[in-house]
Amino acid sequence: MDSLTTGRPLDEDGTPTEGPALELDPDGAAADLFADSPYPLASSPGTGMWMAPLRWPDDADESPAMLVWLSPDATEFPPHVHTADEEQFRAVEGELTVVEEGDPRRLEPGDEHTVRPGREHYFRNDTDDFVAFYVDLPWAKTLETQLTVAGLDHEGAFGSGGDYGEPSFLYGLVMTEYLRDGTRVAVGPPAVQRLLWATLGRVAKSLGHRPVEERYLRDEFWTETVEQPNL
Repeated sequence: MDSLTTGRPLDEDGTPTEGPALELDPDGAAADLFADSPYPLASSPGTGMWMAPLRWPDDADESPAMLVWLSPDATEFPPHVHTADEEQFRAVEGELTVVEEGDPRRLEPGDEHTVRPGREHYFRNDTDDFVAFYVDLPWAKTLETQLTVAGLDHEGAFGSGGDYGEPSFLYGLVMTEYLRDGTRVAVGPPAVQRLLWATLGRVAKSLGHRPVEERYLRDEFWTETVEQPNL
């Protein structure tokens, strides 16, 4: 079956725009996972990512989980370390690259990789197609900040002139400070990072930057903002 074009930004009338779109195989494993999720599709057009929570912290005693799609030109986020809990990746469609301690590990569909606490890592798409993967997150704050980044992107907070874009430096400061108890993001030596939080981080907060915005955690925001797959 042909791929389904979906996940486009919606205009004020609920009509899909010409913005970035997700190409989804309606008979594929990612579509099956999404169909079983009670949560809507979210997206960050400026970073080339689409995502859907699969398990929210209130759902069960298990860790939160997400389904994530990366476009071929998706943003590579900085390496980071989870200090207390592991993070498990499973490739669903396409080849996912997880870089751990500088070593690229390429995961084919069905392959899993667990990153232990204290190990620096990040993920990326090295292919020319969309990649979908499942991830067991170490804690709820990761899910909250990812959805907040996506929501801010839709509202033009990062791009010039209200366009889509990648997270700003100032937002990155308030986000990394919010995550500091369980996730360290490698943006500089610890002493420099603490100085930035104490100086520019305070400026960022005074300008209204917040690591988490509750409205972006609500299903209604995403059903009104992003075209939902008709599966």
